[in-house]
Order: sequence, then C-alpha cells, then structure tokens
Amino acid sequence: MKFAEYNTAATTAVAARPTTTSVIASSRFPRLKRAQLFARKHRSSITIAVALVFLVAFMLSGVLFPLPFSPTKPDVEAIGLAPSATHFFGTDGFGFDVYSRVLDAGGRDIPIALAGALVALALGVPVGIAASGGKLGDILMRGLDGFSALPILILVIVAIRLMGGSAFDIVVAIAIVNTPRFARLVRAEAVALRSKRFVEAAVAAGASPLRIAVQHIVRNAYGIVLVQTTLAAANAIGVIAALNFLGVGTTPPTPTWGGMIRDGMTLLIDGRWWASAFPTVAIFLVVVAFNAIADGIEARAEATGGHS
Repeated sequence: MKFAEYNTAATTAVAARPTTTSVIASSRFPRLKRAQLFARKHRSSITIAVALVFLVAFMLSGVLFPLPFSPTKPDVEAIGLAPSATHFFGTDGFGFDVYSRVLDAGGRDIPIALAGALVALALGVPVGIAASGGKLGDILMRGLDGFSALPILILVIVAIRLMGGSAFDIVVAIAIVNTPRFARLVRAEAVALRSKRFVEAAVAAGASPLRIAVQHIVRNAYGIVLVQTTLAAANAIGVIAALNFLGVGTTPPTPTWGGMIRDGMTLLIDGRWWASAFPTVAIFLVVVAFNAIADGIEARAEATGGHS
C-alpha cells in the first residue's frame, strides 16, 4: 500500500470513530438526549400547551391569586407611585393599583375575545359551507364582501353606543367583524374539498349534504378553522383595547387594558410610564400567546396532512 492510500484510509477510520465527548454524552446523559428528541418531536404540542396554560392562568389569576388591592377602589393617598414591593406595578393617576387592575382586566377581556371569536366561528362556518355551491352562494359572498367594504370599526362603535356597551354588546361586535372572514375561509376550503375524490364518492353513494359538510368538509378543514379562531381572538384583544381606549365599552371604574392605557397617558408627561406600560405589555403577551397557539395548530395540521 502506498503512503498516500494508507494516510487516506487512516484518516477515514479516525473520522468514523466516535469521539470521546460523544461517547461520554451518550452514556452519561441519555435522559437529556431523550428529552431533546421528545421536545423536537412534540414542539408544536408543547407550544400550544404552554400558551394555553398562560392564557388560563391569566384569566383565572384573580381567583387563583388573591389581588393585593381592590381593582375598583382607589387609594387617594397612593397616586402615581412607582413600582415597589407594596405596589408591584405602581399606581395610576387615580390611586388604583396597576397590578390588580391588569390581572382583573385580563380575566374580563380574554373571555370576551374568546366568546366573540367562537360566535364568529359558529356563524361563519355554516355560511361558508352554504356559500360553497351554486349561484346563491356567489350572491351571498358578494353581499359579505360588500359588508366588509364598509367602515366596520365605525359601525361597531356606533352600535355599541346604541346598545349600551355591555360585555355582550362587545361580543356581538367582535362576531360581526370576524364572521365574514370565517365565511370566506371556509368557503374557499369547501370549494377545494368538493373536488376531491372522497367527496365525489360520498355524493355518488347518496350521502346527504349535511353529512358531507360535517364528515368530509368540516372534519378536513378543522386545522385552518382553528387557526383562524385563535387569530380572531388575538385580533379581538386589540379591538377590545381600542374600543375601551376610545371610551366605548366597559365603563369605569371597571378596569380594562385599553382604558388603563388611556388613563396612564396623562402620567407620561411626568415620566411615570408604568400606568400605561404594564397593560400594554399584557396585551402584547396575550396576543403572542394566541399567535403561538395558531402556529402550533398549523404545524400539527401540516404534520398530519391537514386531515383528521
């Protein structure tokens, strides 16, 4: 054997030999390796679980963790105090404890956003399926498109003002804004699925339209519908905050994130940022949690091919 060939063979053998570090890591840390593989395989499920736990804990924080101060009764002797061990997030210009109000508002704004998204889901899915076939469906979608072209937010503000601004009114407003989005999404998915062979086979076998809609269309479009639901809830958080910032919706002293941001802006002139910063951070974290759930659901749907 020539020296060059011997050198090449020796180099290949050394490269193929497991290093001492890898042998030690595989022998000493098998649990760590299994944990890494499990986390990589179930990353989307872990993301969904963590985001759900965060949202549920935020919604129930006022019940699980007793609030240190009343969110609706101010302390006139503690106006504009900076964050401290007594007032974790400080106090606002009226003497309200910001920490207590942020948690109390989360227990109110998040359920309203979820309720509005679920109502839009319940209304938009049947409309989208009904509009997926025939000329009547085309007329219905043109009507929804025309409705979406209107200044929806202005109409919502006027409607809430006329109805009184209760939590139910805000849920209705969120549903009105999001129902056309669900209808268009489900219609597009239904049109695509109706051309599939398994749907054509079900039609040929005499399956009823309701059975086709439930077992074949909705069942195979669940991933994209759930993603839209979580995105609608995230969008609803912003809508609720905007309405309360404009003074439409829940009336003071009931805490809302949008109202807290509006009230805290008067303190920004003096450099007291905490009254508006912490509710803003709360909105950001909740929206991120909803988006994380949407990403996790989408990843799971892609992993399964989008079918149940």
